[in-house]
This record gives sequence, C-alpha cells and structure tokens, in this order.
Amino acid sequence: MITWLRRPLWRLLGTVAVALMTGLVTLVLVRGSALPDSPEAVPEAEALRLSLILFGDLLAGLLAVAVLPFALRPLRDDADTPPLGARATGAGWALAAGLVVVAATALSTLAVPASLIVLVSFASRRPRAWFVASVAVLALAAWINAYVVEPGDPFPLWALLLFVLGVAGVAGLIGSARRSRRALVQSLRQEAAGARRERAAHIEQVRAAERTRIAREMHDTLSHRLSLISLHAGALEYRPDLGAHTVQQTSRVLRETARTASQELRTVLTVLREDGQGTSPDPGLTALEDLIVTARAAGTTVDLEFGGELAETTVGKVPAVTSRALYRITQECLTNARKHAPGQPVQLRVHGDRGEGITLTVTNPHTPAHTAELGGGFGLIGLQERVQLLEGRLHVQSTAEAFTVTAWLPWQN
Repeated sequence: MITWLRRPLWRLLGTVAVALMTGLVTLVLVRGSALPDSPEAVPEAEALRLSLILFGDLLAGLLAVAVLPFALRPLRDDADTPPLGARATGAGWALAAGLVVVAATALSTLAVPASLIVLVSFASRRPRAWFVASVAVLALAAWINAYVVEPGDPFPLWALLLFVLGVAGVAGLIGSARRSRRALVQSLRQEAAGARRERAAHIEQVRAAERTRIAREMHDTLSHRLSLISLHAGALEYRPDLGAHTVQQTSRVLRETARTASQELRTVLTVLREDGQGTSPDPGLTALEDLIVTARAAGTTVDLEFGGELAETTVGKVPAVTSRALYRITQECLTNARKHAPGQPVQLRVHGDRGEGITLTVTNPHTPAHTAELGGGFGLIGLQERVQLLEGRLHVQSTAEAFTVTAWLPWQN
C-alpha cells in the first residue's frame, strides 16, 4: 500500500483533509439548523432519533473519508503515469470504494464533499461507465435520505432527480475539463520528448559527420607520413655506406615521423569511414590570411593577432591536425558572425606556446536590431566534437554585449 501511495501522498492527504474539514462544516451547518431551540421540550423519543441520526451521520461520514484514498488510487489506465506498484487488478477495488463513498451520502452530510470529489475524479480519470454508475448510486442515496432516513417533508421526486442531475452535471463538466487538460499536457509532453529525441539524433548525425570529415582530412597526411617512413627506411637498408651522422639524422626523422603518424592514426581510428568520397584535407593556419581576406571582402572587419611563439613565421610548425582544427573553428566563427551579426567587427586572437598549448579566441558584438534566422547551433556541436577528439576544450559564452568562442588545443610534437 505504501508503494502506490508514495508519489501522490502529499496530494492525497491534502484532498482527504479538505474533504474532512468541509464535511465537518457541512455537518455542523445542516444538523445544527435541524436542532430544536429548546432541547428540554423535545420528547425523549425524538431526542433519541436525532441522536441516532447525528451519530449515524458522523460514523458514515468518517467511513467515507477513510475509504476516499482507495477510490482515488492511481491506476494504469489513468491519464497520469501511475507510481511504481500500481496494478490494473486494483480497478475493481477503486470502483467499489468510490461507490461506497457516494452511497454514504444516504446517511451522512459529512460524506457529501468526499462524494463530490469522487464524482469529479471518476469524470476526469476513470472510464465513463464509472461516472454513470456513481451518478446512479448518488440518485439512489438521495432518494433514501429524502424518503427513508428523514421522511418529514420530502422533496418532490422530479425536484430531487433534477437536483441530482444538476450536481452530477457540474461534477461532470469539471471532470471533463480536467481530463481534457490532462490529455493536452500529456500530448505536449510527448511532443517535447519527440523533439528532444529528434534533436539528439540530429546532434549524433552532426558528430558522426564531423568525425568522418576529420578522418578524410587526415587520410592524405597519414599516407604521406607513412610513405616518408618507408622511403627513409629503404635508404638505410640499401645504403650501408652512409655515415654515422647521416644515419643519426635519418633515424631522428623516422622517429618523429612515426610518432606523428601514430597520433594521427589514433584519431583516425575513432571514426568509421562510411563512403569513399574525396579525402582532401582542409587548409591550416597557413591559409588563415586567405580566409580573413575573403571575410573582409564580404564586408566583415576582422582583426587578427598572433601571440606567444605563434608568430607568423612559426605558424607552419604547428602540427597538421591542430592547424586544420584551428582553421575550421575560425571558419565557423566567421560564418556565424557574418550570419548573426552582419557588419560587426570580429576580433581574432591566436596565442600559443609549445609547453602551454594554443588558445584561439573569436569575439564579435551582438546586433540587437538584426533578426537573423538561427540555425540551431549544430556547427558549434561539430566543432566541439573535433576539439574533444584532439583532447582540447571549447567554451562558448554569450553575454549582452558580445559572443565569444574560446578554444584550447594542445601543441603536440
């Protein structure tokens, strides 16, 4: 029992408390107005009858309030998702408990609020037949109360039925509104979950495409390094007359080339090539000036600054994989700036030291008046995937003044 009460316990206790307090107020008002002004003048038989009615009202009302949680028990066919442990076999017990609460109104005014809660709950969360059955029991209970329990001055039958139908109609309208709202909320949740799944799938596609792109970019570079290793190894094999100094230099070239090739091979092995499309690599930092010239020709003011050991004369010494990644990040940032902040200047800072790595910072101001169509950030997701594969970091920050992309990549030897 504790299992199926766990999730909605606070709501259930609140509902029971409201039913009990409202029922007690109704009991005091109804039964208090029926008490005689002079209790001493009441015959003993009439006093006994009133005492029995009041005792029966209180007892039946407390029974109805005690059974109310079972009538409101969440089931598997509810619009809401039931808590763990709810079983479909409890539907019969929930229906029986609800009918007991409604039937208690035949003897108790204290049970009236609880019965109204059951009617609304049946109309909003249960099968339609449950609500019809509860209305029939309510009509029977009203007839018993009016013609059997207190037959002093009963209502006409048509007026009694009209009153019951009115109460049932109001409860049915409230329940139907809650059912419609619950269905709408559930539909919106399903749509949101579907949108999240679709976006997650799209993100995975972008990441897979970026990994495939990286593999293609490094195909030619890796093949070139392997061919160098083969060439120098062949020279050592077929030229035994080489001097010690030449052999030492050739061995150093072999060692450095093999280490670089192994690093690039480790990155290549993280992806699977899906097709045989072209494998020409993207340009690197050496082509950064051409990229900036193209951006300036398109109307974007770009301020480029190199720092640390990354002077323009040493740009070509940056490892090819890192150089291409920096080029791609710069290219994507310039595209975003041209798309979302046209006419705004872009500050590009590239600072690198062999012992500390390379930091690329691209900053451009926002354009509040511009309402460009946003693309969803999939370009930045691709860059994030590329940077992570190189064991780097990518940070995107958007403030009221500017949009900044900061990337850090290790300077691999």
